Amino acid sequence: MADAIAQRGVLELPGLRQLILLVGLAGAIAAGLWLVFWSQGQNYATLYSQLSERETAQVVDALQSAGIPHKLEGPSGSVTVPEPQLREARMRLAAQGLPQSDALGVEMIQKDNGFGTSQFMETARYQLAIETEIARTIVKVQGVQNARVHLALPRASAFVRDQRHATASVMLQLYSGRRLEPGHVAGIVHLVASSVPDLDASDVTIVDQNGSLLSSPDGNDPLAVSGHQLEYTRTLEDNYSHRIEELLTPLVGDGRVRAGVTADLDFTMTEQSSENYDPQKQVVRSEQTANDQRMAGDLAMGIPGALSNQPPATSPVPAAPKQQPAAATTPPQPVATTNRATRNYEIDRTVSHVRQATGTIKRLSVAVILDNKLVPSADAKPTSEPWSAQEIERYTGLVKEAVGFDEKRGDRVQVINASFSPPAAAGDPAPAEPWYASPTLKQFGRQGIAVLLVLALALVVLRPIMKTLLQPARGGLGALTGGAAGDLARDKVTLSGGATPLPNYEAQVAAARSLVTQDPKRAAQIVKEWVSTDGR
Repeated sequence: MADAIAQRGVLELPGLRQLILLVGLAGAIAAGLWLVFWSQGQNYATLYSQLSERETAQVVDALQSAGIPHKLEGPSGSVTVPEPQLREARMRLAAQGLPQSDALGVEMIQKDNGFGTSQFMETARYQLAIETEIARTIVKVQGVQNARVHLALPRASAFVRDQRHATASVMLQLYSGRRLEPGHVAGIVHLVASSVPDLDASDVTIVDQNGSLLSSPDGNDPLAVSGHQLEYTRTLEDNYSHRIEELLTPLVGDGRVRAGVTADLDFTMTEQSSENYDPQKQVVRSEQTANDQRMAGDLAMGIPGALSNQPPATSPVPAAPKQQPAAATTPPQPVATTNRATRNYEIDRTVSHVRQATGTIKRLSVAVILDNKLVPSADAKPTSEPWSAQEIERYTGLVKEAVGFDEKRGDRVQVINASFSPPAAAGDPAPAEPWYASPTLKQFGRQGIAVLLVLALALVVLRPIMKTLLQPARGGLGALTGGAAGDLARDKVTLSGGATPLPNYEAQVAAARSLVTQDPKRAAQIVKEWVSTDGR
């Protein structure tokens, strides 16, 4: 009986209303099924995002080979995996060196571009290949996630005055929470400078993803000098403090000594040149002597003038006389003798150029705090007692020797005894994970939310639809609710939009006659609807 009523109620509805109700019912069922499947599914977390097509393909192939479920979400190339397998997926990809950059280095040069390539394009490709290869090398440094290198290579010129040096800029993307040490930054700078001809290390600039300058500026820059001085001072102070703590820890106990050192350093740069002579130390450097002698016949004689300078006239050779025994002759004696001597002496000379060392210690101030010493007691539990004055004095002497105490320099060392606050127990358990972060609770919560949504869907959507389908159809004057034809006792007449049940047949006939008399057109329309309904 109820099935017949429901079937007739559906048939009595207009076509558009039937279609809307059926579509709503299908949508509600589909939503319920989706909620059920969603509650049974796993949470997916983002493995990598903002990947190129080549990188995405490599990552997907690696995940498929490892048997890890994955999804591709969004046009940005985001790869998601189940949350419990997120770490495993990242470790497997890291072991394979994925994801890799899709930028081409030397491979770009090896590609055949055919004929017609200009020299400008060849130069640009070569420069891009060098930049990519340098970036790939920098990425191998620990802590660097990605790197980009830009080279400014000037064109070669035949004029010396037009020669310009190459420059380079490097953009580093570091892993979250990582930072590069100054030594690593200097290594990257020299790596780039050594990879490009005519590139000096001072012309390489390195910045990170936050825009912070990592490379040191020019050494002549006052800010750079101040930074190096401050770093040197802090390093020296830390070394002294560490030295004091290492010296006193075996004597007073681990964690029971604290040391602080303040160093006043002199960074004044002084250059001195001196030249000293020692007259007591003489050495003959060079000597030159000259000796000049003149004989008697060589001297000019007579009245000064042209006649005295003329040679004597020739005379005829006389006849040889009768030879007589020769008498003994004496050599002529020099009339004038001249001696000249020139000696050069080299005096001992010392030339010195001294450049005073910077960063010399002007004064040291050392402060040391010692915790109370532990003295064993009868109950096997040590008690805390202050150090004696003699022990403090002995420790003060050790500290002075450790830092190279110099009273003339104005150094100060102070060692005091104070009770330290008790440290936290080393065996305390780590803070427990919040209850709401448990994966099991997340899964049950997801299923509970799905159940609530299904119930709300059933109460808000399905129940009104089923109630509308099972509700009897209503006509303009009445509706048939019984199985037998002509059962007018259960008819309902709608007057002014309301449905009023008539108590008996006579009252219904009287009301019908009154309606026909007052509004014949409406009565004719109702009869026409009855005829059409019975015809179906």
